[in-house]
Formats: sequence, structure tokens, C-alpha cells
Amino acid sequence: MKESIKLLMWVVMLTLTITSCSNSDDEENQPSSTTSTTETFTFSSNGVDLPGNIYLPASYETNSNLPAIYLIDYKEQTVNVATDEFQQVINAVQVRSNFDALVVTLTPLMDPEATDVYQDYYDIFKNMTTYVDANYTNSTSRTFIGRGTQAGVVIMTMLLEDPVNSVFDNFIATDMPDFATIPVTTMFQNDNFPANISNKKLHYSFSSGNTFTNPQALSRALIQLIEDKQYPWLTFDSIEYANNDFENTYKQSFAAGINFVFN
Repeated sequence: MKESIKLLMWVVMLTLTITSCSNSDDEENQPSSTTSTTETFTFSSNGVDLPGNIYLPASYETNSNLPAIYLIDYKEQTVNVATDEFQQVINAVQVRSNFDALVVTLTPLMDPEATDVYQDYYDIFKNMTTYVDANYTNSTSRTFIGRGTQAGVVIMTMLLEDPVNSVFDNFIATDMPDFATIPVTTMFQNDNFPANISNKKLHYSFSSGNTFTNPQALSRALIQLIEDKQYPWLTFDSIEYANNDFENTYKQSFAAGINFVFN
């Protein structure tokens, strides 16, 4: 009887030892518990300190070479404000397979109509990229994304910045109003861009149900013009979202644009 009890105790102790070792191995093999984060930073532009927000995916802890996507966003003055554009860009990054990127924007939203102060906006985002490059990433891949009037600033940046010192490679623009579409169209009609421009990607989209100054015909004409030009320096794609409107299209178009420029 005593021998049986001793044998049973040895079996129990051996089982516990094996279980403990197995659990220890499992813990060592568990993936890191890192998660994505969003943090604020302050950078200087033309002598003024400005606040920014940056989304850092979980892979940022081990990857210092992530591309950066810059969202230009500000308070619309004639339509309802979409307060989640930053989050929608983040969502578009997160749902893309085998892909991570930093997402950067100004905060809080700015007030003026952007097309009236293009150079000011360009300087701000150029200086923002300098700060992000110095503190967050070694990648030179930068994407500029915007909706509404800001989409005009995005395309104007592609056409106007100095190719020798260009900041952005990829451009995503959606639902420009007529007062932004008209001058952008004129720039393409007149080939108003530097002769040495090269290696740009542009994704443009608009919603057929857009009641904001009704720019559907202008957007279709702009897309046709760009396609007809067949610029050797430009990789271009476009989408018309039928039966959708300005208030909702960006949730799809941001994701479609990111998928295009990073393919």
C-alpha cells in the first residue's frame, strides 16, 4: 500500500514538472503584446509651432522604415464636417493585407479654405514631413491624401512642387468641388507643371450623388483629360462612385486610393 502511494506521488510530481515546463515554453513562444498607438507631436513651420497627430502601427516598434501617409483635413465651411477622416485613413491601412504605414495629420482642424492659401498649406506639410522623417521613419515614401477642397491642394502639390526637392510620391484625392476642379483642370490642359516631373501616382475619385456644387461633369471631364494626356511620368486611376454622396464616399475612396498607390 505504501509503495503504491509513493508511486502515485512520483507520478503526480512528474506530471506537474512536465506541465510547468510546457507552460514556460508556451509563454516564451507567445507573440509580443504590442499594439498600435496614436500620439501627438509638435513641429515648427515658418517660426510657428503646430500640433500633429501620428498613428503608429504595432510593427513600428521593430520597423523604422514604414511609409507615411499625410492627411490634409480642415473644417468645411459649406457642408457637414466629417470628424473621422483620420480614423478612416487608419482603417484603410489596417485592412490592407501585409501592409503597415504611419498616418499623420494636423490637429486641431484648420479653418481657411485651402485653395486660397495653397503655399501656406504646402509649407506646413513639407515641414511636417521633415519632422516625421527625423523622428519616426527612415522611409522616403510619402503619400498626400485629401477630400473636398483639400483634394485640390493634393493635386496642386503634385503639379507645382519642385521635382528636384519633391516631398510626395503618391496622391489620393476625392470629391473636389467645382471651384477646385476648374483650376486643376486648367493646369492639366496647359501642362502647367515642371518639365522634369517624374514617377508620380494619382488616384482620383468622386461620387455621382454629390450635391455639393454638383461637380460630376467636371470630374468626368478631368478624368478623361488626364487619361487622354497619357503622361509618361504619371500612373493614374480613377473611380466614380454611383449613387453615393460627398458625406460618405471618402470611407471607400481612401481605402481604394491606398490600395492603388501601394500596389
